[in-house]
Amino acid sequence: RDGKWLIGQGVATAYYPVFRFPAAVRLRISADGSAVVQAAANEMGMGTATVQIQHAADRLGLPLEMVSFRYGDSALPDSPIIAGGSSQTGSIAAAVQVAVERAHRELIKLAGNGSPLAGANVQIEARDGGLFLSGEGNKGETYASILKRAGRDFIEVEETSGMPFEVMKYSMASYGAQFCEARVNRESGEVRISRWLGSFDCGRILNPKTAVSQLRGGIVMGIGMALAEETLLDTRRGRIMNPSLAEYHVPVHLDVPHIEVIYNDIPDEHTPLGAHGVGEIGITGAAAAIANAIFHATGKRIRDLPITLDKLL
Repeated sequence: RDGKWLIGQGVATAYYPVFRFPAAVRLRISADGSAVVQAAANEMGMGTATVQIQHAADRLGLPLEMVSFRYGDSALPDSPIIAGGSSQTGSIAAAVQVAVERAHRELIKLAGNGSPLAGANVQIEARDGGLFLSGEGNKGETYASILKRAGRDFIEVEETSGMPFEVMKYSMASYGAQFCEARVNRESGEVRISRWLGSFDCGRILNPKTAVSQLRGGIVMGIGMALAEETLLDTRRGRIMNPSLAEYHVPVHLDVPHIEVIYNDIPDEHTPLGAHGVGEIGITGAAAAIANAIFHATGKRIRDLPITLDKLL
């Protein structure tokens, strides 16, 4: 208790299964040393383009500025039909992996007998803009050098990732725990969320900045789900009565506290890049944590969302 405010703490667990679907990508490596990855994916702000550029650059041994990602066009190779289910990053990443491996094999063949890579019987590594013999210093060749000597402007491959046998064989998911503190006004029933901590296990975190932002965004959506968002339906005519943001209430800045996010960053050896999805796990459990905090503060168990003033008074 804090004057006119009742204070409660709540916790809830979070769970979201891992999904992956077959995906195809086209990879082009040009004679200027640049590369472009193409996939008919759609990007809604969750960072798909950023992560795929990061992944492709790492596998190709190229700086980020030399790699681009083309998407959003149905003429490009098929990728997962939806950007949802926390599936897009892993699905496309698996296709990028096999495309890069095939491109490397094609480049070694193209290099010919006059290349330091000819007849190589040791492991090849991609770095410094090309392919080099592992453990042998600079013995290798850049992509630009191979293509120019072969008189080629580019090399292009298209590959499809295999079926997601890992999710058929293993039970795997993203996990989390949501902790929050809620303040309930004794007189009006107004609810304020004052503290939040989300702790997550999503396998390997491919990009900490975009992943944490996405997890925070999910938590904000969970706050809206618990306290504000509701579709009002006129059952006589089947019309939605609050079809715009003027009537449909969502959280604004003053409704959201500082949200702290922590994660394990432990790769899963069975998934592409060791990653699990981060798209939905942020919202999972958030509303339940708020409901538990309100119960702790008031003793009232509300099971009908959103938890509005009339339900608390």
